[in-house]
Amino acid sequence: QEQILSALSRGFAATSSQDEVSADDKKGEENKRKKRSKAKGLSVEDCIPRLLSLSPGSYTGGDDFSRLTIDAAGARTLYHILQFKERLRTDWVNCILNLYEREDLVKIANDGLGSRCIMDGLLDGPARSIASKILVPKLSDRITYLATERVGHHTVEKLFRALPTMEDKAAFSAELSHSLNRLGSNAMGRSVMVACAVKEYLEGESAWNDALAKQRGKENWLDEICGGKEEDSGDEDEKTKTKKQKKDKKGKKRRRMK
Repeated sequence: QEQILSALSRGFAATSSQDEVSADDKKGEENKRKKRSKAKGLSVEDCIPRLLSLSPGSYTGGDDFSRLTIDAAGARTLYHILQFKERLRTDWVNCILNLYEREDLVKIANDGLGSRCIMDGLLDGPARSIASKILVPKLSDRITYLATERVGHHTVEKLFRALPTMEDKAAFSAELSHSLNRLGSNAMGRSVMVACAVKEYLEGESAWNDALAKQRGKENWLDEICGGKEEDSGDEDEKTKTKKQKKDKKGKKRRRMK
């Protein structure tokens, strides 16, 4: 995984062009640039826009009907990077959430490819609790809009499920409860109302807790069948695996000595 990220950053560094080179020094600067790019590579902040072909702020001030254009291969690559072990993926997660403006994130969440690769990578992956805590305040004014959209409502539902504490979930349900008329206007909004227990929240704490308990029961049942989701413990799992491998090797050597 580390080698993949290193090759990716060096590759972008090698292909990146710099226009601040004079005509006389062009050859010398190109040679220096090649050496620098091979040795170091670009930062994560510079890699992500190139990987997705999406510059930060591209859709700020635009309307809701403008279509998002991102690189399909780059989006799929980013999805897999977001599943890497914690030490390697942390910078990528933070950079996506901090680099792009609210309207860019709304466009990503409401796009089929962006939702499936980027938002699902954040909210279904091992970094979901961190990502959801950052995404909720960033999308706060646009959550109701996404909840009534064909693609966007999937992100809203996953955002609710990814929140780490009951207090966060309660605040999310409370926010949606202010837009009952809009949510009830189409099938997507009604699906969000059920998934986020919006009506139950208005009925009271006990009804809301019961609804979430039923949801957790269904999720646990599915996790038992399909295999549970991984949490933020990638590095610990690797350490335990290496320890087990060492113990197995020692055991084999002892058996041979006997």
